[in-house]
Amino acid sequence: MGNKSGQILLITVMLLATVMTIVLSVSFKSATDTQITKLEEESQKALVAAESAIEVALKNNNTATLGSGSLTSITGFEGSATIDLTTSTQFTTPSIPKDGSYTFYLGNYDVTTKTIGTSTNQDITLCFQSGTPNPAIEVTLVKSSSVKKYVVDPSSRITNASTGSSCAPDTTNYSYSTNIPGGDIGADGQFLLIRVLYTSTKLFFSASSNFPIQGRTISSQATSSTSTGVSKKVVLFQSYPQIPGEFFTTSF
Repeated sequence: MGNKSGQILLITVMLLATVMTIVLSVSFKSATDTQITKLEEESQKALVAAESAIEVALKNNNTATLGSGSLTSITGFEGSATIDLTTSTQFTTPSIPKDGSYTFYLGNYDVTTKTIGTSTNQDITLCFQSGTPNPAIEVTLVKSSSVKKYVVDPSSRITNASTGSSCAPDTTNYSYSTNIPGGDIGADGQFLLIRVLYTSTKLFFSASSNFPIQGRTISSQATSSTSTGVSKKVVLFQSYPQIPGEFFTTSF
């Protein structure tokens, strides 16, 4: 009888332990799922808050702070969107598709008056990447009273085009380059319109002095003030108006 009682007690303990394990596992999973759902919800709200701050910053062309001004209705989050207008001696474009174009400003662009200021009047090195096939570029220099073109084709498919030089500032990411002389640009240079031929490529500009600002970089961050502390950061570059390349298209 004593042995049987001991066995029954052992089985009972094992059954209780199994039940408790199952209950605790279910409870833990439920709590974890709830926490994940809450984090996902907070993450989405933080992203919306950060994007809202970007919209206000772009509209006002100034810093936008969550919880103030037109963003007063956004509560439970801290952060702001700031506009960076830092100048540099180098500038890189996003990838430009085949037959696409990019407008590079030679003078400061006024977003209010929609006018371009005096050119920096300096030599500019313009680089592009290699590929299969190699891209070629058509550069249109637009001035106040004249237009000049440069064509670079490393594979010699275009008659009278330059084959280009190596890209001295960045030989790792870019293979070919051409130089736009400051004497050609002058004080009345408005912009360069670069059209990409045959295949897509990024463009890399470099010079000895800072370029005019080519657009606005907006950085926005929103952090939840709850215990989750979820934070979202969004960085956006908005270029100044891009002029359709069809206005200056040449058939080869």
